[in-house]
Amino acid sequence: MKRLLDAPPCPPGLPHPGGAPDLLGSPPPALHRRILRRLHWLAVLATGLVLYTAVFAALLVTRNPVYVPALLLIGAAVVPVTFTTFVSDLKMAAALSFSRIAAAAVLGGVVGCVLAGPLEFESARLLGHTPAPLIGLIEETAKLAVPVLILARRRARTTDGLVLGVAVGSGFAALETLGYAFVALLRTQGDLLSVTNLLVVRALAEPGGHAAWTGLATAAFVAIRSSRHLNLARLRFVLVFVGVVTLHALWDSSVGGSSGYLIVGGISLGLLLLVTWRLDHTPPVTPRTRLTGGWRRGGTPSGVLPDPRIRQGR
Repeated sequence: MKRLLDAPPCPPGLPHPGGAPDLLGSPPPALHRRILRRLHWLAVLATGLVLYTAVFAALLVTRNPVYVPALLLIGAAVVPVTFTTFVSDLKMAAALSFSRIAAAAVLGGVVGCVLAGPLEFESARLLGHTPAPLIGLIEETAKLAVPVLILARRRARTTDGLVLGVAVGSGFAALETLGYAFVALLRTQGDLLSVTNLLVVRALAEPGGHAAWTGLATAAFVAIRSSRHLNLARLRFVLVFVGVVTLHALWDSSVGGSSGYLIVGGISLGLLLLVTWRLDHTPPVTPRTRLTGGWRRGGTPSGVLPDPRIRQGR
């Protein structure tokens, strides 16, 4: 008994030097790091809420309008940044750096707004109004510009496209929310309660809006290059893009009022999370597996003969 108590601990599942397993061994450090990595979004959300509360309180106490831009910016960006962090911190997206994701969010959001705004204005001028399907087509096409330019000439994974699409969609949503909040502030002559309500509503809807639509479309686009069946992959991208534009049009037409927003946003977010889960649990496709047709259960690539010098286990 003394020998067992004096023996050093061992990793879980391995034989103990004294002959007994370490049943109370702690989880490996890698597991702790993975759990903490997937909870980064909570820290980002908490930090954003604290900053917004602090700026809001300072504005109420001092009545100084200099705090208004900071209030609108933080309120519009908290949830988009949080959701982008949530998706990018998943295990599947470890290949992308934070700087690349942040640059894509800012650049893609600005370029998307700059491209979509004039096109929608001209459409309204020529047609008298801009139909919801046309708005969806214009904005979803404009948001794809930066991800396509970034990923077109590099060997990217489908997960890279999904994360960059979510980042660009979140950046676009943040700028759009910022504009709506500024307009609401002017129309209500500085009613902060109305502005806060608008920011909260759009924050709750953001994950099932632009972020989900651009993430799905960009992932489908990038998946073309790694597919063994290019024609089917191109058809899949067209179908996904049409579906995204349709969801966007239903969102803009506000079918069913508030319940319509919840239904469309729930479907969009559910599809994004489903694709994210599938990509997280699917091994990456390499050029070798693409040429040989995948992997057999035994671990040997199909279409590749085993090395005769290696004894094959039964």
